Amino acid sequence: MRSTLICTVGTSLLNNLKYAEDAIKQVFEAQNWNQLALLLLDRKNSDRLCGAEINSITSICEKGLLAKRIRLIFLVSDTEDGKKIGEILKLYYNNTNNPLRFEFVDVRKLEGLRDDNVKAFKQQGLKNLVREISNEVRNFSSEAIAINATGGYKAQISFAGMVGQALEIPVYYLFEKFSEVIELPPQPVALDLAFWLNNYVLFEQLENSQILEKSQVEHSLESEYFQSLIDEEEMSEGVSVVSLSAMGMLFNERCRLQFAKQETTLLSLIPKDETKPEHKPISLRDDHGKDILEAFAKKIRRSLYVKKIVNSLPFNPAQINPIRRTYPDGIVEFVLTWEDKGLGLCIQTTGRNLAETNSIALHLRKEFAA
Repeated sequence: MRSTLICTVGTSLLNNLKYAEDAIKQVFEAQNWNQLALLLLDRKNSDRLCGAEINSITSICEKGLLAKRIRLIFLVSDTEDGKKIGEILKLYYNNTNNPLRFEFVDVRKLEGLRDDNVKAFKQQGLKNLVREISNEVRNFSSEAIAINATGGYKAQISFAGMVGQALEIPVYYLFEKFSEVIELPPQPVALDLAFWLNNYVLFEQLENSQILEKSQVEHSLESEYFQSLIDEEEMSEGVSVVSLSAMGMLFNERCRLQFAKQETTLLSLIPKDETKPEHKPISLRDDHGKDILEAFAKKIRRSLYVKKIVNSLPFNPAQINPIRRTYPDGIVEFVLTWEDKGLGLCIQTTGRNLAETNSIALHLRKEFAA
């Protein structure tokens, strides 16, 4: 049941207001946004003056493409114009006299999304577009969301279409001379779940750290597949750093979504250890945190994909992802990040290769990470 509408935002409304009749133009020039929102509400919401965002939202609602009007999220550019139009749209849709009022309206600035800085647009703006939509999907599911990609920069509109296709969200667009929105056709988004599973830990590191020194992960970047998924930048003193590109972030989110849908099937292909949990060995170092680790070891060994607990890990309070490292021989290093003590276990799983081991790691994280 779709009840959330995410809208990219451009400047058509501001451009229209600059050339409106004197009464509206004067209020606009005085930057009296409350009064301006009221004047806009006096017009038909399909009036061209109201701009592409209001016109397209009107069409989406009138066509019944939303089951309910619960959440309306505007993604604005990192500019003064973006700030202005965000304020106007929020006031317009928060007004109780608006026949298409939503219960919750939010404006989110996409840092770096500006047309005077190409580097920021690519390395920050588009990534933040992916991040905002992905967070909504994680919190509310793709089935609850629709995207209105009518407003904004051309590259932003195109990429919003790709995000929607990758995350299985319908994307709507109102062409300038059309009277109603159309759903954008699917765009090809490459998906190689096996590649993602083999490199899951690296994707997690890049997502959590955002930037890593290339020397730290160079051996993992040998595949040509990474070329479009990674941004590389030369820093001072000849140090290169890498981060997920906007396409890399999108690839990561799509694979995570697909794994969640295929988890049961993938796990069914991995051998299980039917040994009773109490008979699975636990071997821990005799140092601080042993009681916490032993209690958790007894819990996680209930999994049919865990064979034994090999050892406890060195103290690592900086670790923010429960999966610290995995190995092709089935070893998973699992950190109790929620204990805020940096404690962890080295677990022998039934994985026979890296893809199977990482599938188990993802499963253990979902089932046992607090």
